[in-house]
Amino acid sequence: MESVIKISWRGDQSEIMRAIESVKPDDSDSFTIEYAKAESDFLAIITIKSNSLSSAKATADDILACLGAASVAADLLND
Repeated sequence: MESVIKISWRGDQSEIMRAIESVKPDDSDSFTIEYAKAESDFLAIITIKSNSLSSAKATADDILACLGAASVAADLLND
């Protein structure tokens, strides 16, 4: 049975795009990224698909860790 996890991130477009660029090379065959913009809101939706829930969760954990590190690094560089 296929497992699907969706991660949604709403915020500043440049911050989101910069952080997502850091995870794209990681394992892009296991997830897709979609973008949406409505007025002043920017949204990135990362969809992870896997044959097992544990594998999908591991990929989600990796992506969230990378996005968190990229976001913190961007904040430090901007200060």
